[in-house]
Amino acid sequence: MVVAPGDTGLGAAAESLGLGSLEIIGPEETRARDPRHAAVAELLRSRRPGRVRDGIHALDLAADPVRFAAGLVALGQADAMVAGPGVTAGTLAETAEWVLPPPPDGMAVRAVHWLVLPGGRLIALADCQLAGRLDPGERVKMGVAAAAAHARLGNGPPRVAFLAGPDDDSPENLVAAFAALRPDVPATGDRRMRLRDGANVLIFPGGESGHLALRTARDLSGARVLGPLLVGPPGVMAGVAEDAEFDEMAGTIALAALMAAPAGT
Repeated sequence: MVVAPGDTGLGAAAESLGLGSLEIIGPEETRARDPRHAAVAELLRSRRPGRVRDGIHALDLAADPVRFAAGLVALGQADAMVAGPGVTAGTLAETAEWVLPPPPDGMAVRAVHWLVLPGGRLIALADCQLAGRLDPGERVKMGVAAAAAHARLGNGPPRVAFLAGPDDDSPENLVAAFAALRPDVPATGDRRMRLRDGANVLIFPGGESGHLALRTARDLSGARVLGPLLVGPPGVMAGVAEDAEFDEMAGTIALAALMAAPAGT
């Protein structure tokens, strides 16, 4: 597990968990002495040659803490990485698209957040930042990915709700398409966000509505927010909100560790 940058409170949150294997990525000037620096630079250059002028530029790019940490994940030298406050979900997603292989199903990089409600219940919300308006196929893929991620947390089996937007006339079609891919996971179409079926994975029509719902729930209910956790490409990459509190940072690091752990642990 690597966290970057480590001077934002994220390092202290990580150390509080007592994880067995943890690396806190320090200032950029220390990167030149790291033997892995050149390997990450070469990865960046090989993945996007059009964005890298030459070898020196590649080394400069690889010195960035977030790119360096993500590069370690891509190279198999880290199981997961968590970016600190100030690293936007968009920057995290752009880095993932640069260093990680594309998802096998063609899904774009998306993000899942979790609300930790009083009492410990977890509610997954997707996508709350990255996406604009999602088309039906993207929403179904988002539902599959978010349900799989939620199941890893061991907080009860996933129950998916596709929330209808103002111009959605048939969320039931999303449910049918989802059921064809994951018949083992209950799913409903929710036109009024009543959530009567105990849904714990909420798929929004787009990033704007999801973000508004996430922030409103956090501010009004006292819930904590974990994530974003990126889904789509292989590799565990997560971040925290710019105003994340200490326990939200620690919780997101624990979430990433769970996602990176072998299934069944």
